[in-house]
Amino acid sequence: MKKILLLLFSLGWLTAAAQDTLTIGTCYDLARQNWPLLHQLDLISWSNNLRLQNLSKNYLPQASLNVNASYQSDVTRINLNIPAQFGSLHIPEIEKDWYKATLDVSQAIYDGQVTSYNKKLEKANLAVDQTSVESELYQLKEQVNQLYFTILLLRENQKLLESNRDRLDAKLKEVRVAVNNGAALPMNADLLEAELIRNDQNIDETKSNAKAARAMLSNLINRTVTPTTVLEMPATADEIKPFENNRLENKVFELQESRLGIMHDMVTTKWNPKIYAYAQAGYGRPGLNMLDPDFTPWGVIGAKITWNFWSWNANKNEKKILNIQEDILRTRQSAFDRNLRIQVERDLAEIEKAETALLKDTDLISLRSRITQAASSQLDHGVITSDDYITRLHEETLARLNYEIHKIELAKARLRYLYNQGKL
Repeated sequence: MKKILLLLFSLGWLTAAAQDTLTIGTCYDLARQNWPLLHQLDLISWSNNLRLQNLSKNYLPQASLNVNASYQSDVTRINLNIPAQFGSLHIPEIEKDWYKATLDVSQAIYDGQVTSYNKKLEKANLAVDQTSVESELYQLKEQVNQLYFTILLLRENQKLLESNRDRLDAKLKEVRVAVNNGAALPMNADLLEAELIRNDQNIDETKSNAKAARAMLSNLINRTVTPTTVLEMPATADEIKPFENNRLENKVFELQESRLGIMHDMVTTKWNPKIYAYAQAGYGRPGLNMLDPDFTPWGVIGAKITWNFWSWNANKNEKKILNIQEDILRTRQSAFDRNLRIQVERDLAEIEKAETALLKDTDLISLRSRITQAASSQLDHGVITSDDYITRLHEETLARLNYEIHKIELAKARLRYLYNQGKL
């Protein structure tokens, strides 16, 4: 006896362990983890780090090697008429073929904050790009919601249809006995049998739709969702809090506006003077002494200041363009916020509608159940036909299905209310 109990316990444990359970929160996490776009966050960060490293190199000395060869059609000559009493004077002539190899090194002492602002811009770009990706990943939750609640609804529909099949089958057996005893017409049995076939068709269609929804959800979360997988009904708070726009799209707008502010300040750096130190080492002909015909080495060191103080109002126009872009961005943000408020108002209406319907669904189910029971008794006594009984049964089934629909729609509307505000 102990072995039998142990075996039964083991079988029960294995069955419980084998039963797969999913919550909508788990589906959110799995969809995010397995979505290819998630890898883009690392790529964006990596790319940004490389660009920042390159910008930091602007503070390091920059070196270049240059080799040049040229031939000139003419060169500078010195023609002097020297009296004979002074003797002969040889003035060397510059060669027409020139050769030069130089190593040029420059060091930025002050670049007018160009590099500093470019770094700020890169960091702003990183924030915008990463938040944009997060915004796209957040939208996966709506896809999960659609599939998750579709499966829940189809399962409840299948349960009701299977319950109907059992009731129709039991009633068909009763009617067939009555037909065999001559207490009922054969048509009553035929009507019930036809309805039973139609009910089975609905079950098959529901199973097919559920299979497709499970396949799509499985692909989205990269985890197999089977007919036995338990999907828990999401628990949502009954309290409805005031509207608050926490959507990541709104954060993207704010980051983009901040980035435009940095670009606006960067325009000013074009006016700033820039100071550089430089050095040049060379070898060639001619050298620094233009009259020396031999190949010679040379070196030069120095510093220079550049100041582009006049741009024909090009910088002012750039600022005007950025101001226009800021206005466009604020317009888009305002439109997004308004559309979001409209969606939230729709969600609130859906929540209220579902709550109101649920209050009446229980009473309606109770009434329809009593009516169906009375119709069943009347069919047994030959007062009504099977067609009348089937009509009453459909009405009860519809009432029960509406209850499940309203219950699922309420949970879905509450989640959508949170989703649309970025609180999910």
